[in-house]
Amino acid sequence: MSGLADTFVPRPDFSSRHHTVIPAPVEAVWAAWQEMEQVGSEGWGPIVRALFTVRRHLGRLKNGGEVPKEDLRDSFRLLAEDPPREVVRGIVGQWWAMGAADIRPDVTGPREFLAFDEPGYAKATFSMRFTADATCGGTRVVTETRVLCLDEAARRAMGRYWRLVEPFSGLVRRMMLSRLRKRAVV
Repeated sequence: MSGLADTFVPRPDFSSRHHTVIPAPVEAVWAAWQEMEQVGSEGWGPIVRALFTVRRHLGRLKNGGEVPKEDLRDSFRLLAEDPPREVVRGIVGQWWAMGAADIRPDVTGPREFLAFDEPGYAKATFSMRFTADATCGGTRVVTETRVLCLDEAARRAMGRYWRLVEPFSGLVRRMMLSRLRKRAVV
């Protein structure tokens, strides 16, 4: 998927893409997405919240009781937005560490994201793209996750982590798209 995400991670080491077509105009689907964004993980449903809770507890076990302050999903920072067509959020971290080194809090926006190049870390984007679908008169929604590792050690660690979490990440994305459809088609 080309678009704003290409600015931040043009050639990912790992990626995942999911899509749906929603029988509603782009503006209505965008508005439904904005409503979901306002409530954060709470708006994604009980199964998604349960998956995030499991991840937080695994991080607590691995890190001697310390729990990250935010869900990983809520740590993604806005990098770019072109309403009502596309939004890109990003994060820099070591998600395979499950907690203590999950994110770099000093990366707060697009400038820091693009400039960051410290070995041992990875950059990830999560994008949502909304385009009119002429075949049904609705909106084609594509969500994509892209990960760029900043050195070989990070690529190996991320590869192990990706094999474990990618099926769950895909499930989260499909459920998110389903909830978006329900919100947009009322």
